[in-house]
Amino acid sequence: MLLKTKIGKLVKNLVVYIGIGLIRLVSFLPLPAAHALGAMIGKIMWFTDASRVAKINLRICYPDHSEDEIDRLARESLIALGKTFAEMGMSWMWPIAKVQKLITQVEGLDVLQKALDDKQGIILIAPHLGNWEVLNHFFRQYLYMTVMYKPAKIPALDNFIFSTRKRVEVGLVPADRSGVEALYEILDKKGVIAVLPDQEPGLKSGVFAPFFGQTALTGKLIGELANNTSATLLCCYAKRLADGTYGVVVTPARSDIRNTDEVAAATALNASIEKCVNDCPEQYQWNYKRFRRQPEGRSNFYKK
Repeated sequence: MLLKTKIGKLVKNLVVYIGIGLIRLVSFLPLPAAHALGAMIGKIMWFTDASRVAKINLRICYPDHSEDEIDRLARESLIALGKTFAEMGMSWMWPIAKVQKLITQVEGLDVLQKALDDKQGIILIAPHLGNWEVLNHFFRQYLYMTVMYKPAKIPALDNFIFSTRKRVEVGLVPADRSGVEALYEILDKKGVIAVLPDQEPGLKSGVFAPFFGQTALTGKLIGELANNTSATLLCCYAKRLADGTYGVVVTPARSDIRNTDEVAAATALNASIEKCVNDCPEQYQWNYKRFRRQPEGRSNFYKK
C-alpha cells in the first residue's frame, strides 16, 4: 500500500513537471501559433464530455437559440478555452510589457479612473470570460490588487503558480476564513481586490439565485464584502479580438449587489455577470457545470 502511494505521488509529480515543461515550451511560440495550437485543443475537446456540458448550459441560458446556434457557440467556446490554455505560456512567462502591448482596446478606462479617484476601495468582479490572466497585466499599470488563492496539493505546481502570480505583482491571500478577513482589511484601507464570481461555492457559502433564468448556487462573499465596506463594484474581462489581441472591458456592476437580502444581492451579481457574458458568449467557460447543485427535489441537468 505504501509503495502504491509513493508511485502515485511520483506519477502526479511527473505529470506536473511535464505540464510545466509544456507551458514553458509553448511560451516560445509566437501568439498566432499558440492560438492555432489552442484551436486544435478546443476541437479535440469537442469529442469529450465538455461539449455535452457546454450544450446543456447553452440550452438553459439561451432557450430561444436554435440547435445550430447552440452547436456553434459550444464549438467556439471550446476553441476559445483551448486558446486560453495555450496562452498560459504567454500570460505566465512573457515579459509583462510585451503582454501589455497585446491589449489594444480598453473600454471603461474612465470608469476605472473614477473608482480610483473616489478612493473608497474597489471590488473587481472577473468572470471566466476571455482570458482572465490578461487582466493581471492590465491592472498592474493602474493599481495593486489582491486575489484569493487556493494552494495546489502538489508542491511543484503550487510553487509554479505562486511564482507566476507574484511576477505580475498580484497579492495573494488563502481561500479560507483568514483570507476573507484579509480582504476586509484591504478594503478597509481602500485597497483593491479581485474575485472570480461564477464558480459554484459550498452550500454554506452560497445561496440559490437566478443565472440566465435558471437557479444557480451563487457565492455570498461579494455581496457580504459590498455590504460591509464602501468599495466600488466593477465588472471586468479581457476578450480576445479578431486579430488575436485583447480588448479589456471595465464596467460598473449593479449597485443592488449591495443588499442585505442575500438572494437579492446574488441575483444582482448574476445579472452583472450575464451582461458581461452576453458581450462575447462564445468566449465564456460553458463547459463548467454551473447548475450542478439545485434546490432539493430538482433534477440533475448533467446526468447522463
